[in-house]
Amino acid sequence: MKRITRSYLSFTHRERTGIVCLSILIIILTVIRATMPYWVRPKHDKEQEQKYIAAWEVYKRSQPIPVSDTVSSHQSEYADRGSEDEAPLPAIININTADSATLVRLKGIGPAMTHKIIAYRKKHKFKKVDELLDVQTIAKGTFEAIRKHLTVDSSEISTTTVR
Repeated sequence: MKRITRSYLSFTHRERTGIVCLSILIIILTVIRATMPYWVRPKHDKEQEQKYIAAWEVYKRSQPIPVSDTVSSHQSEYADRGSEDEAPLPAIININTADSATLVRLKGIGPAMTHKIIAYRKKHKFKKVDELLDVQTIAKGTFEAIRKHLTVDSSEISTTTVR
Protein backbone atom coordinates (compact mmCIF):
# COMPACT_ATOMS: atom_id res chain seq x y z
CA MET A 1 0.00 0.00 0.00
CA LYS A 2 2.85 2.38 0.82
CA ARG A 3 4.43 1.76 -2.58
CA ILE A 4 1.21 2.64 -4.42
CA THR A 5 0.72 5.81 -2.41
CA ARG A 6 4.36 6.76 -2.79
CA SER A 7 4.23 6.20 -6.53
CA TYR A 8 1.28 8.60 -6.87
CA LEU A 9 2.77 11.27 -4.62
CA SER A 10 6.38 11.18 -5.76
CA PHE A 11 7.13 13.63 -8.53
CA THR A 12 10.13 14.18 -10.69
CA HIS A 13 12.01 17.49 -10.60
CA ARG A 14 10.23 18.70 -13.77
CA GLU A 15 6.78 17.81 -12.39
CA ARG A 16 7.49 19.67 -9.12
CA THR A 17 8.61 22.73 -11.09
CA GLY A 18 5.45 22.60 -13.20
CA ILE A 19 3.22 22.34 -10.12
CA VAL A 20 4.95 25.35 -8.51
CA CYS A 21 4.62 27.41 -11.72
CA LEU A 22 0.91 26.56 -12.08
CA SER A 23 0.29 27.41 -8.41
CA ILE A 24 2.00 30.79 -8.80
CA LEU A 25 0.01 31.49 -11.97
CA ILE A 26 -3.28 30.66 -10.20
CA ILE A 27 -2.38 32.95 -7.27
CA ILE A 28 -1.45 35.81 -9.62
CA LEU A 29 -4.69 35.47 -11.62
CA THR A 30 -6.75 35.35 -8.41
CA VAL A 31 -5.10 38.53 -7.09
CA ILE A 32 -5.64 40.33 -10.43
CA ARG A 33 -9.30 39.30 -10.51
CA ALA A 34 -9.85 40.39 -6.91
CA THR A 35 -8.23 43.80 -7.37
CA MET A 36 -9.61 44.59 -10.82
CA PRO A 37 -12.49 46.82 -9.59
CA TYR A 38 -9.92 49.10 -7.89
CA TRP A 39 -7.79 49.81 -10.95
CA VAL A 40 -10.19 49.34 -13.87
CA ARG A 41 -12.93 51.98 -13.89
CA PRO A 42 -16.04 51.72 -16.07
CA LYS A 43 -16.77 54.42 -18.62
CA HIS A 44 -18.57 57.43 -17.21
CA ASP A 45 -22.08 57.75 -18.64
CA LYS A 46 -23.33 61.27 -17.86
CA GLU A 47 -26.88 60.55 -19.09
CA GLN A 48 -27.25 57.47 -16.88
CA GLU A 49 -25.87 59.42 -13.92
CA GLN A 50 -28.55 62.10 -14.41
CA LYS A 51 -31.25 59.39 -14.36
CA TYR A 52 -29.89 58.02 -11.07
CA ILE A 53 -29.79 61.49 -9.54
CA ALA A 54 -33.40 62.18 -10.60
CA ALA A 55 -34.54 58.83 -9.17
CA TRP A 56 -32.73 59.59 -5.89
CA GLU A 57 -34.43 63.00 -5.63
CA VAL A 58 -37.86 61.39 -6.13
CA TYR A 59 -37.04 58.85 -3.41
CA LYS A 60 -35.89 61.56 -0.97
CA ARG A 61 -39.08 63.59 -1.51
CA SER A 62 -41.18 60.53 -0.68
CA GLN A 63 -39.53 60.06 2.74
CA PRO A 64 -40.90 61.78 5.87
CA ILE A 65 -39.19 64.89 7.16
CA PRO A 66 -37.09 64.26 10.31
CA VAL A 67 -38.80 65.20 13.54
CA SER A 68 -37.43 68.16 15.49
CA ASP A 69 -37.84 68.79 19.22
CA THR A 70 -40.37 71.59 18.77
CA VAL A 71 -43.66 71.76 16.96
CA SER A 72 -43.53 74.42 14.28
CA SER A 73 -46.53 76.63 13.63
CA HIS A 74 -45.69 77.04 9.94
CA GLN A 75 -44.83 73.48 8.87
CA SER A 76 -45.66 69.99 10.02
CA GLU A 77 -42.62 67.93 11.01
CA TYR A 78 -44.37 64.65 10.20
CA ALA A 79 -45.74 65.68 6.82
CA ASP A 80 -44.45 63.91 3.76
CA ARG A 81 -42.38 66.11 1.52
CA GLY A 82 -44.67 65.34 -1.36
CA SER A 83 -47.91 66.42 0.34
CA GLU A 84 -48.25 70.19 0.29
CA ASP A 85 -51.95 70.27 1.18
CA GLU A 86 -51.69 69.04 4.80
CA ALA A 87 -52.52 71.70 7.37
CA PRO A 88 -49.68 72.87 9.62
CA LEU A 89 -49.59 71.59 13.19
CA PRO A 90 -50.85 74.30 15.58
CA ALA A 91 -48.45 75.51 18.28
CA ILE A 92 -50.98 74.61 21.02
CA ILE A 93 -53.26 71.57 20.76
CA ASN A 94 -56.45 71.09 22.73
CA ILE A 95 -56.38 67.43 23.76
CA ASN A 96 -60.17 67.34 24.21
CA THR A 97 -60.83 68.25 20.56
CA ALA A 98 -57.73 67.13 18.65
CA ASP A 99 -58.22 64.36 16.11
CA SER A 100 -55.94 61.35 15.80
CA ALA A 101 -54.03 62.82 12.84
CA THR A 102 -53.07 65.84 14.94
CA LEU A 103 -52.14 63.83 18.02
CA VAL A 104 -49.98 61.37 16.12
CA ARG A 105 -47.86 64.23 14.82
CA LEU A 106 -46.69 65.04 18.36
CA LYS A 107 -43.20 63.78 19.18
CA GLY A 108 -43.33 60.45 20.98
CA ILE A 109 -47.02 59.80 20.32
CA GLY A 110 -47.69 57.03 17.84
CA PRO A 111 -50.91 55.58 16.41
CA ALA A 112 -51.44 53.14 19.30
CA MET A 113 -51.01 55.88 21.92
CA THR A 114 -53.32 58.17 19.95
CA HIS A 115 -56.10 55.56 20.04
CA LYS A 116 -55.63 55.13 23.81
CA ILE A 117 -55.84 58.91 24.36
CA ILE A 118 -59.03 59.17 22.30
CA ALA A 119 -60.60 56.15 24.06
CA TYR A 120 -59.75 57.67 27.45
CA ARG A 121 -61.13 61.04 26.30
CA LYS A 122 -64.47 59.45 25.31
CA LYS A 123 -64.92 58.13 28.85
CA HIS A 124 -63.44 61.04 30.80
CA LYS A 125 -62.98 64.50 29.30
CA PHE A 126 -59.64 65.99 30.27
CA LYS A 127 -59.94 68.76 32.87
CA LYS A 128 -56.18 69.35 33.15
CA VAL A 129 -53.28 68.54 30.86
CA ASP A 130 -51.71 66.49 33.67
CA GLU A 131 -54.57 63.96 33.37
CA LEU A 132 -52.88 62.75 30.18
CA LEU A 133 -50.55 60.79 32.48
CA ASP A 134 -53.58 58.66 33.48
CA VAL A 135 -53.65 57.22 29.97
CA GLN A 136 -52.16 53.75 30.06
CA THR A 137 -48.52 53.42 28.92
CA ILE A 138 -47.76 57.11 28.38
CA ALA A 139 -44.26 57.77 29.65
CA LYS A 140 -43.55 60.69 31.92
CA GLY A 141 -40.61 61.78 29.72
CA THR A 142 -42.82 61.80 26.64
CA PHE A 143 -45.45 63.79 28.52
CA GLU A 144 -42.90 66.37 29.67
CA ALA A 145 -41.61 66.75 26.10
CA ILE A 146 -45.05 67.51 24.64
CA ARG A 147 -46.63 69.26 27.62
CA LYS A 148 -45.80 72.78 26.35
CA HIS A 149 -47.80 72.06 23.18
CA LEU A 150 -50.96 70.86 24.95
CA THR A 151 -53.90 72.66 26.50
CA VAL A 152 -57.39 71.91 27.77
CA ASP A 153 -60.15 74.38 26.95
CA SER A 154 -62.33 74.43 30.04
CA SER A 155 -65.32 75.89 28.14
CA GLU A 156 -65.68 72.62 26.19
CA ILE A 157 -65.82 70.38 29.25
CA SER A 158 -69.34 69.26 29.99
CA THR A 159 -70.54 67.81 33.28
CA THR A 160 -71.65 64.56 31.63
CA THR A 161 -69.26 62.04 30.15
CA VAL A 162 -69.76 60.28 26.85
CA ARG A 163 -70.18 56.54 27.23
